[in-house]
Amino acid sequence: MEAETVKTNSRDNVKAMVITAFFAAITFLGIQAFRIPLPAAIGTPFVHFGHIFVVMGLLLQGGKRGAISGTIGLIVFDILNGYIQDIPQVFIETMVKCLIVGAIFYLLQNRAAQDKKKEYRNAIICAIIYGCLNILIELVMGTIKMMLLGSGFAAAFVGSVVSIPATAINAIFMVVA
Repeated sequence: MEAETVKTNSRDNVKAMVITAFFAAITFLGIQAFRIPLPAAIGTPFVHFGHIFVVMGLLLQGGKRGAISGTIGLIVFDILNGYIQDIPQVFIETMVKCLIVGAIFYLLQNRAAQDKKKEYRNAIICAIIYGCLNILIELVMGTIKMMLLGSGFAAAFVGSVVSIPATAINAIFMVVA
């Protein structure tokens, strides 16, 4: 009996790793295969499908595994496309967003009591929260980045605010898709 339990746990672990790797891969492909550059004062933002798959992985796997798969997919894209300087920011942002939204989704799903309409509504609410967090965190991180490069707070904040429309377009695109 104990050997069957170990075998089942091993299969479950392998299955979880494969699903996590799958979401990391489609997150990467969602950015690599489809991106439209957007103008911005800070950074090089673009509309892409990456965050759609991060949120999908987050909702289907939970906060921890969703954070891992989303972060891996986004970082692999950054490594292979010359955005290595952005990896620490992407790592922090993605982990924070996924863990927060994952916890919120878990709480909402416990209240849904297997009601499909509530579960769907919860997924939409969490996608909107993820998009809002993305905008807020990009604003804060952009301001910090500019200040680290020598700008005063006012100039750094204005530069980040000017770049927010690109992030907002991406967030809206993510929620609608």
